[in-house]
Amino acid sequence: MTQPLPQSLPSPSVLGLDAKVVLLALLTALLTTGGLFFQKLNEVRAGGVLLSGWLVLSLVCFLPTFFVTNLAFQIGGRMSLYVPVTAAQYVLALLAGRFYFNESVTWDKWAGCALILLGVGAIARG
Repeated sequence: MTQPLPQSLPSPSVLGLDAKVVLLALLTALLTTGGLFFQKLNEVRAGGVLLSGWLVLSLVCFLPTFFVTNLAFQIGGRMSLYVPVTAAQYVLALLAGRFYFNESVTWDKWAGCALILLGVGAIARG
């Protein structure tokens, strides 16, 4: 006698949809911050020329955010979750400005960053 072949089951996903959307939003925030970082480097190191290696790196960071955002919505992600979590880019940009470019950051900006992180955390928890 022959036994029927077992049907393959779809592999269970370790992460739920909202967790995937949050990770994609954080990736977008990181890539956007990278793009801004390289734009700033273009100004600092290349004198703000219209085409430089720094701007190419900036585009390399910015372009994937279009596809990551599309992916987040294609998998069924909620805009009300994805977009607010990308606000983490403001905190990342402030950190880059402070610690790489030695920009001064006042206490009220740090407080604003803390509020942004609290808001992002609250929204990400759903």
